[in-house]
Amino acid sequence: MNILGIGTFELLVIFLVAFIILGPKKINKFSKDFAKLIKQFNSQKDELKELIDDNDEDKK
Repeated sequence: MNILGIGTFELLVIFLVAFIILGPKKINKFSKDFAKLIKQFNSQKDELKELIDDNDEDKK
């Protein structure tokens, strides 16, 4: 698993530190917000890739 160049162990450490800092009540909201952010990032990345691909096809 590789999310944004971060491996599984690094992601586990990040969530462990976040759990310690935020506590069990806020970690749930943080996780949901982080998941939404990742989904939006991937969506925009895909849109940008399609735009670049379409632009390359138009130049040919």
